[in-house]
Amino acid sequence: MHRCLGIEEVQRAIFRKVNCLPSSSKVHRVTLARLARTCRAFNSSALDVLWERLESFTVLIQCLPQDLWRIDCVGRRKTFVRCCFRRPMSLKDWEIFYKYSNRVRCVLRSTRDGQLDWQHLGDDIIFALSNRPTPRPLIPCLRELHWDKSNKQHASLLHSLLTPSLDTLTLKTFGCQLRSPEVSILTSIGTVCPSLRTLRILLRAPLSQFLDTQGETVLSEAVLYLHSLESLVCPALDEAAIVHLSRLPRLSNLSMELRPDFKSNDLTSLAPPAFGSINDLTLTASSLETLTSFLELIQITPSRVSFTVAEAPTADALRLFFVVLVNACGSEQLSQVSLCMLSQGYAPLHPEPQATFSTFQPLLALPNIISFELDVPCAILLDDTGLTTLAKHWPILNKLSINPKSGWGPSNRITHQGLLNLLLHCPELSRFSFCVDFSDIDVDPEDLSDSRPGNGMTHDKCVSAGFLTSRIENPITIAAFLSDICPKLRSVQHSWRDDPAMSEEETEAMELFRKRWEEVEYLVPGLAAVRRQYSEWCRKETTVVDAASV
Repeated sequence: MHRCLGIEEVQRAIFRKVNCLPSSSKVHRVTLARLARTCRAFNSSALDVLWERLESFTVLIQCLPQDLWRIDCVGRRKTFVRCCFRRPMSLKDWEIFYKYSNRVRCVLRSTRDGQLDWQHLGDDIIFALSNRPTPRPLIPCLRELHWDKSNKQHASLLHSLLTPSLDTLTLKTFGCQLRSPEVSILTSIGTVCPSLRTLRILLRAPLSQFLDTQGETVLSEAVLYLHSLESLVCPALDEAAIVHLSRLPRLSNLSMELRPDFKSNDLTSLAPPAFGSINDLTLTASSLETLTSFLELIQITPSRVSFTVAEAPTADALRLFFVVLVNACGSEQLSQVSLCMLSQGYAPLHPEPQATFSTFQPLLALPNIISFELDVPCAILLDDTGLTTLAKHWPILNKLSINPKSGWGPSNRITHQGLLNLLLHCPELSRFSFCVDFSDIDVDPEDLSDSRPGNGMTHDKCVSAGFLTSRIENPITIAAFLSDICPKLRSVQHSWRDDPAMSEEETEAMELFRKRWEEVEYLVPGLAAVRRQYSEWCRKETTVVDAASV
C-alpha cells in the first residue's frame, strides 16, 4: 500500500468521495463498511465517514447486542414497527454506543423509504437515551442537528443532544406546535452551545399556532445568550432580542417575523451600525406599513432582501416602501429584491390600488438588480416605456417576475415591443413573468407576412417565459414569434387556473386561453429546433460558397 494511503486525512477524503457516489441503493455505505472490516489501516477513517451523518437513532441501537433490542409490530393491523428494549442498557452497552456516537457529526431526519425513523423509537429507548449513566453528551462531537419532533416526549432527548461542539441547529415543524415546555430547553443554548453559529426554526403554521406567549418570551430570552450567530431563522422576537441581534458582528443571514403589535418606538436603542453585517434579510409582517417602519430604523448593505405581508398594500404604501428600502439598503450591493403576499387563493383584483411606473421609480436607484419579484393584489399599469426604463437601469437583470399569482388586472399595457426592449437591454435575462398584450402581432397564421416582428433580434439566454393571464387568439403565431426571439426557450408558462370562486363565464374563458397557451408551450421547442437546423444549413451553405469562390 502506498504511504500516502496511510494518512488519515487522505483516507477520509477518498472515503467521502465513495460515500457521495450517486446510487439509488446503499452500495456506497456497504463499501465503507467493508473497508472498515477488511483493512485495519482503514478501520478508523472508514468508520468516521460511515457514521458522520446519522439519519436515525434506530441504526445506532441496532449496532448494540441483539439481546438488548427487538422490533415489534404494533397498531391495529400490526403494520407499524417500533424498536424497543428487551432489557436495561448496561455500562458495556453504553461503551459500544459511544464507540459509534463519537464519530457522528450530523443528525438529520431520514427521508429514505424503509428506514426506521425517530417515530419508530420506543418510549423505553427515548427514556434511556435521555438519562445516561454519566453527564457525557449523547453525541459528544455533534456539529449539526436537524430536529423535527417538537413534543414533550422527545424534548428531553433534544436536550441530551445539545453539546459544546454544536454549530448548526434546525428545529422543523409540520403542523406541530412548539410550546413553552419544549422551547425552555433552548434557554440553555447560550451556555451549552457557545459556538452555535446557525439556528433555524422552520414552521409552516401561522405564528399564533406555533408559539404561545410564554414560548415566545422564552425563545427571545434564549437568543440573548447567543453571541456567535451568523445565520438565524426564527418566528417573532421581542424588542430586546431584536436589539441584541442588531449588535452581533457576524450575523449575515436573518429571517424572522415582526409581531402584529410591532412599534418602531420600542426600538429607539437601535443605532448604527445596527445589523451592519447583514447580507441576506427576510422579513414577514402583517402589513407593509410594519415593514416600512422597521426599515426606517436601519442602514444595511445586503445583497438580497425578501419580504412577505399578510394584508394587501395600497399603491401609496407600496411606493413609500420602495423609497424606504432604497434608503435603508446600500444601492451598490443590493441585487435581489422580493415582495410577496401570503397566498390566499383566487380573488378578483379590485380596481384600486393601481401600481404605475411611478410606483417602481424609486427602484431605479438600484443599478445591480439581478432578480426582482413582486406579487401583491395590486393592478399593474406598467407600459412599454416604463418597462424599457426599468430594463435600461437594470442591465444585469437575470430574473423578473411581476404578479405571477395575483395577476395584472383587466388593463394590460405592455406589448410585444416592450418585451423586445426588455430582452434588448437585459442580455443576461433568463426568466421573466408578466402580462403581455400580443394583439398587434396576434394574426391568423395564413396572414403572416415575410416580416419578422422581432426584426431579427435574438436573445440566447432566456430559457423560461411566463405570460400569466395574457389573452391570445392564434397560438401558432405567438409560438413562431417566441421561438424566433428566444431560440433557447424551453418553458412557456401561464396562470390560467381553475378556481371554485370563478363565475361560469370566467371559467369558460379560462379554459379557452389555457388550451391556447398549452398549444404554444407544445409548439415552441419544435419551432426553435427547426430554426436552429435551418440556421445551421444556411451557415454550411455559406461556408461552401465562400470556399468555392476562393
